Amino acid sequence: MESLENYKVLKSVLVASFFILWVHWMWTRRNIYKYGLSFPVLYGFPIIGSFYKIRSVNNIARGISNILRDCKNYTVYLWVGWFPIILTADAEIITNILRSPEILNKAESIYHPIRSTFKGGLIASRADEWSKNRKLINPAFANKVLMSFFPIFNKAKNNIIEKCGELVDNKEHNLMNAIQTMTLTLTAETTMGKYMHKGNRISNDVAKHYCVIMEYATFNIILSLMKLGFIMELFSKFRIAKKYTYQFVEDLIHKKLSKTANAEKSITNTKDDMSSNEDFLLTNEENEFTNKEDDFADLSIKKEPKIFIDQAIKLYKQQLFTWNDIISESNTIVGAAFETTANAIYSALVMLAMHPEIQQRLFEEVLDVFPEKNFNAELDQLDQLQYLDCVINETFRFAPPVPLIGRHVTKDTQVGKNVFPKNTQILISILHLHRRTDIWGPNANKFDPEHFSAENFGETQKCAFIPFSRGSRNCIGLRYAMFSLKIILSGLIRNFKFETDFKFENLRFTSQVALKYLEEPRLKICMR
Repeated sequence: MESLENYKVLKSVLVASFFILWVHWMWTRRNIYKYGLSFPVLYGFPIIGSFYKIRSVNNIARGISNILRDCKNYTVYLWVGWFPIILTADAEIITNILRSPEILNKAESIYHPIRSTFKGGLIASRADEWSKNRKLINPAFANKVLMSFFPIFNKAKNNIIEKCGELVDNKEHNLMNAIQTMTLTLTAETTMGKYMHKGNRISNDVAKHYCVIMEYATFNIILSLMKLGFIMELFSKFRIAKKYTYQFVEDLIHKKLSKTANAEKSITNTKDDMSSNEDFLLTNEENEFTNKEDDFADLSIKKEPKIFIDQAIKLYKQQLFTWNDIISESNTIVGAAFETTANAIYSALVMLAMHPEIQQRLFEEVLDVFPEKNFNAELDQLDQLQYLDCVINETFRFAPPVPLIGRHVTKDTQVGKNVFPKNTQILISILHLHRRTDIWGPNANKFDPEHFSAENFGETQKCAFIPFSRGSRNCIGLRYAMFSLKIILSGLIRNFKFETDFKFENLRFTSQVALKYLEEPRLKICMR
């Protein structure tokens, strides 16, 4: 009898405790419900929330389409795992969010796994760290520095032309691996000062390991939404890929530090030799000595562009960067730049192969600017390739390099007419914003560079075109990407014609942070 009474008491305590916890849970999230419910709501199940709509890792893009369609709105409130999320493809809301100085933190639901994988970095770091590092890194992406990369961009163009020349055999080929190897070599040289000659096995291996990290990224994000991110360390392939890429970047940094130290030692020895000569003590020659000293002071910079790693090491020596800052920022820049550049080049070639009339028009423009097949592109020539601009922008619209980005609201914030409650994740679907028929017209789901003609690309479209994000936290490599893409694509189109039997209507996309094809179309290469 006594045990029965104890059981009833214990049961009452448990029920009361559960009720109190539930009330506390609801009360602490009252603003989330108050403001979140101003949008259409997609209700879900406990723990997984509305994730059942996605169904599979390879179905994220289509799952988001279904959510927006079912709710009949471009902004939807839902839960995924433990996170309250506002999913939007509304141009006005997106513009206000990305320009808001109050919403600079990246969405924890997406970017915490990326931050953990790369140990920080501009892409995923929290606002305070990002603000400091972005200002310090900006000089490495100044226009003068980017212009100094043109010989490297042209060399990369020549290398991929040579590779494609080997594949002119009337067969279809998967070019993605060759393009990735080329863009990794390009990125390593322009940001880390590492030249990896064509056929370098290290280049191929590093590209594969970075791709493994990207392949696991979506799964990592999904697990993190359920607070199960620790499971990722059980995957040996993922662990090995992280270790390999860290080691690759660390080796580059150590070699650069060693090279810098040797250069400084050489400069010191030269100055000592010069000071031992009494002729330099003459007053009339002191100014000449000063000028020579200035020349020696930055000898390595004068011989090579002042690339990112030079800036990072300088900041490290000034104690403005930690060692982890160098590692994380280097790893992030190399990984992100090579992946997105490769995807953009490949997507542009796929679109051109599927649209021969567009490819022919582009070829005629390139031919006018570059009559010879072998050329070194300069900035004034790139400025003449206006239709190429339209083709690249349409590629970014139809297949944005990063289809989904997000922001984390750290306090109740009013942006425009909307109030976003603290701890809400705002996910911005760039892919679906770029496909809105009410903005881009009835051909929004078709590839048409005329979307970016002077007649069609107005203010409405400008607000709805964000392939590199927008606002102060936009992509630091925007101009780098455009310069490299224009040079490489102009070289490929000048030398080759691309064809494919893959049907446009069969294209399917998925997301691994960067946009991917579920099935990569194979291309046939013909000599011009």
